[in-house]
Amino acid sequence: MFYFIVNEQGGSGKTVGVWNRVQKILDERGVKYQKFVPEAKGYAAVLGEIISEKEDDDIRLIVVGGDGTINEVLNGIRSFERVKFMVIPTGSGNDFSRGLGLPLKNTEKIVDMILNSTGTKAIDLGVAESCGRRRFFGISSGLGLNALVGTEINRSKIKVVMNKLHLSSLSYAVMTVKMLFSMKTSDFKVSFDGGPMQVFDRTIFMAAMNFPCEGGGVPMAPKASASDGKISFTFASGIPKWKCFLAFPFLLAARQDLVKGFFMKEARTVDVFTSEPAVSHTDGELFGKVNKIHYECLAGKLKVLL
Repeated sequence: MFYFIVNEQGGSGKTVGVWNRVQKILDERGVKYQKFVPEAKGYAAVLGEIISEKEDDDIRLIVVGGDGTINEVLNGIRSFERVKFMVIPTGSGNDFSRGLGLPLKNTEKIVDMILNSTGTKAIDLGVAESCGRRRFFGISSGLGLNALVGTEINRSKIKVVMNKLHLSSLSYAVMTVKMLFSMKTSDFKVSFDGGPMQVFDRTIFMAAMNFPCEGGGVPMAPKASASDGKISFTFASGIPKWKCFLAFPFLLAARQDLVKGFFMKEARTVDVFTSEPAVSHTDGELFGKVNKIHYECLAGKLKVLL
């Protein structure tokens, strides 16, 4: 059975139009399905839990929404081994769908892929843990600038305006510049895979990437793969904020390896300790302010439809 979680409030109204097209295709082809609509923020996780525990040997769970809704659903699923997962993107960032290589602007093609699927592919998920809290992420997590941008933009009028102008990616750029010069940096101590502590002073951001891009297509970790059993980490530290600002073109071109002050490394587990409480996120959703956080890659945790 196909189970659709449709965030009708998402995508600045775009989701309703996308779902109408999806529903028309389903009805024309005589597909049996059930539709669920989150009643409020956070309820998509409840629906993910309910659907993942249904008495059904073929649970095909499809999220029609953006990266925030996907994250909620992933954190609601209790029986990952029973679920075959896929998304129909309607958000402003759509980095999860981008990571899967889906045609972002061709809903009909994605629906056709879903209905004709004959198998699954296991991909990794990341998990962030701090002070007894635990949260999955499909795209990325992080501390510092990217966390500030990812969480603040969801409350910003800039995003609403840019979405209506079809300039959603520009909203991330505007918010990034705004936050960069107002944020406080912090010193990080980091252990990769249980190894010795490495110090990153005056850290502007740390990105823990499962897929290459976050923030609507920014390649924070160009070589990241959700199929290698590792998380890719990118740090910007030890440089003035204005140098980080000037480095953005290199970041957008996926050539941050050429910039002094940027550091990249892959690991299965990472422990981070900060000198000052740092804002953290999971897939752009606020995780909280933390002084320490543990990251782990859950290899092959999620089955996606092929």
